[in-house]
Amino acid sequence: MSPFPPPEALLPHRAPNLLISGVTECTTDHVAAYADILPGQWYSDAEGGMPAWVGIELMAQAIAAFVGMEGRRNGRPPKIGYLLGTRAYRCDQARFPAHTRIDIKANLVFRDDSGLGAFDCTLHHNGMQIADATLKVYETPDHD
Repeated sequence: MSPFPPPEALLPHRAPNLLISGVTECTTDHVAAYADILPGQWYSDAEGGMPAWVGIELMAQAIAAFVGMEGRRNGRPPKIGYLLGTRAYRCDQARFPAHTRIDIKANLVFRDDSGLGAFDCTLHHNGMQIADATLKVYETPDHD
């Protein structure tokens, strides 16, 4: 059993748009999560895999889990955030095959009081890095 809550407790996303399957590590500047690639999903190709371009959303949802864990520690519900973009998303493959697990890592690079932030993100399969990007994000303010 994971010491972390399920993604539904950390992100405002719900099926079918909730793509991460769980969180495996979360510190004050790092999160590790994973996604199980299952056939029959909205993104599935003819073989049940995930197009590699969806990997940027896996990274964004890992960042959302990071913010969700932080909020949870402070008694706040999941917040809406926005993926502003990236200069480059590099991936070594065109698709992620069905019935595989993609591990996601995001490291905080920058964050300010306005809600802007940047995270260095990577995707891994079987211990090998397969994608990377630095994502720029915006976290909505708390409303009391």
